[in-house]
Amino acid sequence: MDIWERIRYARDQALEAERTERRRLDEADTNELQRAASVRLATRQAVREALDDILDESTDPEA
Repeated sequence: MDIWERIRYARDQALEAERTERRRLDEADTNELQRAASVRLATRQAVREALDDILDESTDPEA
């Protein structure tokens, strides 16, 4: 596996984690859980966007 494939794999994993956090945020029933999910979502999103920039690609977390 070359470096670009590894970066794509990491990006895809971050994208899946971002989707998981979006579901957790939707399901959160307290403010504390919402805040925690929101912070994790922002972190996952930043990682995915950085990897998209490196790859000069764009992914849609809603797809």
